[in-house]
Amino acid sequence: MRFVIALVLSFALVWLCAKPLKKYPIPFYLGAVVLVGLYFWGSATGVRGEAWSVFQPLMQRCALAFLLFSIVMFVGVLGECNPLRVHLMPIRRQLSILACIFACGHIAFYASSYVPRLASAFTGNLAFSLGLAALITALMVVLWATSAQRVKHAMKAASWKRVQRLAYPFYVLTYVHLALLLMPSAAASNDVAVLSIAVYSVVMGAYVVLRVAKALADRRAMATATTPDLDLEAAAA
Repeated sequence: MRFVIALVLSFALVWLCAKPLKKYPIPFYLGAVVLVGLYFWGSATGVRGEAWSVFQPLMQRCALAFLLFSIVMFVGVLGECNPLRVHLMPIRRQLSILACIFACGHIAFYASSYVPRLASAFTGNLAFSLGLAALITALMVVLWATSAQRVKHAMKAASWKRVQRLAYPFYVLTYVHLALLLMPSAAASNDVAVLSIAVYSVVMGAYVVLRVAKALADRRAMATATTPDLDLEAAAA
């Protein structure tokens, strides 16, 4: 359910706010920071209520951030003339920054729980989960930093593209991390957890299929583009 809510909110942001987000991103970033602050305030003061029961999981379980990251990643596998790509590509960078801000709420919440226990935490599955979370956080920081226009312009184009390829392992590892978080509840037959894992898995599976299909299509296009040159060279010989 929370993923569906996040889906609606995210696409509302994309479709209704695309132009202002592109032109005036700072107010949106500040709004995201305010929402993260509201999440921490409500968690600390024990806020209750129907609205809070919807909002809190979106932030704590990173559902909203993951969906924004998903939109950013799916844009990259759409065809050049696809209407969705045409509409979303201009705000891809802004959406990734918003996703990083929302992810900070999730990271800070769990860090405050586990960092004090680091001395005794590195055993078994918990050690793996913490190590994976640290790796994902490091990748996110790198991608976030290089999303800034000043950093991008200061880097060579080839170097920037190589760094941005880290988005692939980051996205896949984020899915693995969320699945691991939900696994205990799913194993206990929690319907929400089971449904969440299923939805995340469908999204990830669809992305992998589209990414592979686009890579094959690009390879075929490159082969087709170079074939005439090869034929001319053979004829000249």
